[in-house]
Amino acid sequence: MAKIQYRFNPETLTFDIVAIPLKTRFAKGLVTFLVGFAIASVFMVIYGLFFDTPKSHNLRRQNAELRVKYELLNKRFDETDRILTDLQERDNTVYRSIFELDIIPEQVREAGSASSEKYEKLSGYENSDILIGASEKLDMLTRKVYLQSKSFDQVAVLAKSKEKMMLCVPAINPVALKGRLRLMENFGGRIDPVYRRWAYHEGIDISGPQGTPIYATGDGVVDLTEYSFRGYGNQILISHGFGYHTRYAHLTKVLVVPGQRVKRGEKIGLMGSTGKSTGSHLHYEVIVRGRPVNPVNYLSRDMELDEYESIIDNAPQTKSKGTDLSKSKKRRRR
Repeated sequence: MAKIQYRFNPETLTFDIVAIPLKTRFAKGLVTFLVGFAIASVFMVIYGLFFDTPKSHNLRRQNAELRVKYELLNKRFDETDRILTDLQERDNTVYRSIFELDIIPEQVREAGSASSEKYEKLSGYENSDILIGASEKLDMLTRKVYLQSKSFDQVAVLAKSKEKMMLCVPAINPVALKGRLRLMENFGGRIDPVYRRWAYHEGIDISGPQGTPIYATGDGVVDLTEYSFRGYGNQILISHGFGYHTRYAHLTKVLVVPGQRVKRGEKIGLMGSTGKSTGSHLHYEVIVRGRPVNPVNYLSRDMELDEYESIIDNAPQTKSKGTDLSKSKKRRRR
């Protein structure tokens, strides 16, 4: 039912009843509501731009707290990385050096990085730089710790077998000569005594009378015995394990065979002048993980003669009567 309104009629000088339809009233009310809603929305937007709502204020506070926590976490990562770097340095210079292991280069320890795609999901946020930086540092530390644990595993294995290793590492003089060893040639570059040209000498030459006994400088297995006319002459190559090999060359006789186990101080041959040689001597090499090193560092300079003779006396006696490989075929460990 329409709402009753009155309108003055000047002709009759009376008020006539005017009825407003419901549709018109509804339209006017809707317009009034929409205008009011629009004004309220604009007001709230303006208020939100210049004033924080309780919810936005709480979110800003939480974001600030998280940023501080991530910054502290990054500092912890940096401190942990410094500690790990010191540990790696000690591993290379102390632990691995004690067991004569190759050092792990810095480029290997630092190698490997996660794909940038891994961090894409962290981009696009207000604090993306902190999130991505923390994730990258965590991944880097994880890789470093894994590599360091593998290095410690390797050192631990050698530490557990250190007694066996001490017996295998070349540690005595290969020739039992009274007085100081007579070195004809040192390790390194020199003028070749036969060809008279510069050449790298991968061992040392110890002079002595022909037939002087030659002894194994550490426990091991004979890996090779062979003869070379223009090279080492009669030679013996012993594998000591742990990456160590020793070579004894220019022998007049070889007293061991490939595959034979020998002990430190066991007689393995007799000094001679076979192969490319200018006189009776022993060419002695120490090879560590495939690389010749200076044998002088493995000679027992401070060992007393009585102690040296005791090692020789306690070593097993070679049963072989001796072999001149220049008159026989090559012998290799099978």
